[in-house]
Amino acid sequence: MTLYPKLIEEALATVIYPGTKKNLIESEMLADTPSINGMKVKVVLLFPRDTDPFLKSTVKAAEAAIHYHISKDVEVEIVTEFKSAPRPEVGKMLPQVKNVIAVSSGKGGVGKSTVSANLAIALAKLGYKVGLLDTDIFGPSMPKMFGVEEERPYSVHKDGRDLIEPVEKYGVKLLSIGFFVSPTTATLWQLIADADWGELDYFILDTPPGTSDIHLTLLQTLSITGAVIVSTPQQVALADARKGIDMYQNDKVNVPILGLIEN
Repeated sequence: MTLYPKLIEEALATVIYPGTKKNLIESEMLADTPSINGMKVKVVLLFPRDTDPFLKSTVKAAEAAIHYHISKDVEVEIVTEFKSAPRPEVGKMLPQVKNVIAVSSGKGGVGKSTVSANLAIALAKLGYKVGLLDTDIFGPSMPKMFGVEEERPYSVHKDGRDLIEPVEKYGVKLLSIGFFVSPTTATLWQLIADADWGELDYFILDTPPGTSDIHLTLLQTLSITGAVIVSTPQQVALADARKGIDMYQNDKVNVPILGLIEN
């Protein structure tokens, strides 16, 4: 059997890319003419970014299409390239941010989000450049507090990357998981790594109540300067606040506690 590029392209034209709802050829995702060496085929597919949620499934579908439409004996190699420049490595994220402050509470309903909002706006009024990220997947409240519930952040192309542009209100750059339909931990990751935060003196993180996986993601992803713990005076709330303090002061984490706010 003799392989030739047109044959490969016809097979790839049967694969729909969910991002455009068109096939790979129509979506202009074939970066180059497929290279053929006997029964070996190399295909270069071009994706919008390295965090593309359809990447793995599309690569599998392309390989399956070649095997199905041509032959199972074809040895397929698929290389992926990206239109958008890769995001910075963990630890080198937010290089223009001087201080990352996590606002935490052991339990919900103690006023943690109110403290985060007031802290961010107060710092902005003092003349600092401030960013605020609402990371609470379960009950994001920042869009309501800032009166921007109808806002939908858009994408800007900067330094070879597609970045999410934060909403700006009261001098604070704001992004919330609440701006997005069906948010996930992956969405949160994008709000940190794929957003145009720019130069900031303070980056405030309004974290979910308790000690969830999201906290671990934030602690592993960002170099946190310090944490502010929010509690109410009740014994149960204070017991939960202690758990939050323990999480940040754990030997592996070792984030300084800047203060405990009793609300």
